[in-house]
Amino acid sequence: MADMTATTMATYLPEQWSTLASITYRSNVILPDLMDRRWEPEIGVGDGDTVNIPNFSQNSSATKRSTFGTGASLTFTAVTESQTQLAVNQMAYKAYRMPVEMNVQTAAIYEPLLTDGIGQAIALQVDSELGSDNSNGIDGFTTNVVGTDNIDVTYDDLVSCETNINNVNAPMEGRSLVISPATRGSLMGIEAIRNQLYSGSVGNITEHGPGFLGTILSWNVYMSNNLEAGTAGKKNGAFQQEAIAFAMQKGITLVEGVNIADGIFREVAGYAVYGHKMVKETFGNELDGK
Repeated sequence: MADMTATTMATYLPEQWSTLASITYRSNVILPDLMDRRWEPEIGVGDGDTVNIPNFSQNSSATKRSTFGTGASLTFTAVTESQTQLAVNQMAYKAYRMPVEMNVQTAAIYEPLLTDGIGQAIALQVDSELGSDNSNGIDGFTTNVVGTDNIDVTYDDLVSCETNINNVNAPMEGRSLVISPATRGSLMGIEAIRNQLYSGSVGNITEHGPGFLGTILSWNVYMSNNLEAGTAGKKNGAFQQEAIAFAMQKGITLVEGVNIADGIFREVAGYAVYGHKMVKETFGNELDGK
């Protein structure tokens, strides 16, 4: 006796393509908003490629008159200042193209997913660059290096990071501690930190944006998957906002068109133009850990 099987019936067993896609999620993009963006309005489209930031050495002391009541001559201070240049010299982009006939035949959900993904990919690139740049990003904090690669971060490490920037009079506001998921795991093993993170996050998760976990000491704590790798662990960052200047001259912009020279392709591309500069390197710490 012969039975019908899935093989013999294959012609009449249709396959369905769902209109709901399974998305592979990208990591949170958090770093640009933790940087010093005060100069961004000064470098808009058409305003050149550099912002010259004048430095000012804050007065830290004065001189006492040597003999009170005598009108003794004064000693004048000769002030020489310098400047820091924030160059807008980076462009990140993402582009797709497909034959026009494929554009006609693909499922309606596909192209919007591609287009949305362009902006997300560019934002992720900028975020990753701020985390990994060894001159003008979190990986550029070389004066203050705390912790040990691939070893759990401790409470004392966090205090050391805080002490380092306290010693150079970094403002108390605008302090961020950006950690990897594995370092978060390390910190959650410390009861005092668990309690601080919980109490600091209540009612504040939305206000502080993506990746916010709570507060520890004077730090607003964020978790990121975009930090630079060490030998085996991660290079976390603990810094005050004024450490790194960032400017997005042209935000994520989409362009599209049809290319007939190469065979009639539908093309979609997105780009962003930006720059970042280490301004106050001692206002930050490289915090090595897992």
